[in-house]
Amino acid sequence: MKKKIYTENAPKPTGPYSQGVAADGLIFVSGQDGVFPDDTTAGNSLNEQTEACLQNIENILNKAGATLDDIVHVTCHLADLTEENVREFNQAYAKYFEDIEIKPARITVGSVLMETDIEITAIAYKK
Repeated sequence: MKKKIYTENAPKPTGPYSQGVAADGLIFVSGQDGVFPDDTTAGNSLNEQTEACLQNIENILNKAGATLDDIVHVTCHLADLTEENVREFNQAYAKYFEDIEIKPARITVGSVLMETDIEITAIAYKK
């Protein structure tokens, strides 16, 4: 059985999708852009937008009874894959996972994004 996950502590979906879906111990978090729950962009820096994405993901996971420690896979989309941007992204990303022993598997790709410089989606496991 699958269950919809929704929290006011993350941006409302802007299309026909859920913030998250739980099914058989897996939690799928939809892509989170670098925006705050009130849909304002989290500054102009990739650092600020990365932190907003991960905070939104954490809030959605918390609503499902999970934490960042439960994440098993992350997909990250950057609008610009320059070495400088990847370095800035990794610095912000690392802060959220520094105390986690087993870091999530991850892929980072370049993507055309509409209003922010980053989007992150996650899959967590919580039995």
